[in-house]
Amino acid sequence: MRLILFLFLYPILSTAQVFTSKLKSAEKQEPLGYVNVSILDKKIGTNTNSKGEFSLDLEKYKQDSLLISHLGYESKKISIGTLLEQAQEYQEIYLETTYEVMDEVVLQVKRKKYGSKHRLGLRKKWFSSKIGVQFGMEQAIYIPNEKEKKGKVEEVSFWVGEQEELFYNSKLTWFRIKFYNYDEDKDEPGALLSYENLVIKPDGNTKQQLSIELSKFAIPFLKNGICVVIETINPNPTEGSDNQFMTYPKLIYSREKNNRAWMSYRGNNWQHRSKKHRVTKTVLGNEKKFYLTPVVKIKVRYEK
Repeated sequence: MRLILFLFLYPILSTAQVFTSKLKSAEKQEPLGYVNVSILDKKIGTNTNSKGEFSLDLEKYKQDSLLISHLGYESKKISIGTLLEQAQEYQEIYLETTYEVMDEVVLQVKRKKYGSKHRLGLRKKWFSSKIGVQFGMEQAIYIPNEKEKKGKVEEVSFWVGEQEELFYNSKLTWFRIKFYNYDEDKDEPGALLSYENLVIKPDGNTKQQLSIELSKFAIPFLKNGICVVIETINPNPTEGSDNQFMTYPKLIYSREKNNRAWMSYRGNNWQHRSKKHRVTKTVLGNEKKFYLTPVVKIKVRYEK
């Protein structure tokens, strides 16, 4: 009888440490959809659904911290031990906005006059591999400004390819586009240049070009260039971490001689692509090594 009773109770006990909450804007008291939630410095996490809700099993991570990050809001770190002990008090978590500094930058960009459009980015003839990644992966691509002249970004485009065979852990992804300045001292993406929540929804599992028109958002193109970030978003998150899924359609990559790409997971620190992300190609009997970089192009107007 004791064994039978234990078997009935076990499912209940095993789910007792699933933490559920709703994220809201402290200013407007509105739910925040598709916010990144992860365990700090670990590739375990999820994003909120359209209603701002999320659930994560945190039983094994009581000594860690939960990292919450979203465009236009201050990132928040909370002790997981505290969350589990005071779960009732954290049924709703509020994020503070950070728009003040950005407003002046946007006004300065809007006041300027601009010339004709110029297309910048990776060359199409270098199209190479198709790679699926986890939800929550952020891939930054540095696009230099060879003219060293200020401007604004009018459009961004990238390409995705079909996942030939879908498995049990394959899920459709949306893509969020973000823009950062290039920090020359740290050699990585620096400060955000726009808080616009730019989400692109691909048309199923097909090869396609994905583009978004940006002229109304006043995104600056700086003298030393810009870092464009492509992030994978789970459109329909379920309870628990979604790191077991692989996303489709797959981003299309190019082979680049220079290492000008970085990766991050749900707001954690940037990591430069390492040598393990390189591929070897034999040209006339000579081996050449290249870095795999997502293919991104932007259209820019320079200041007059």
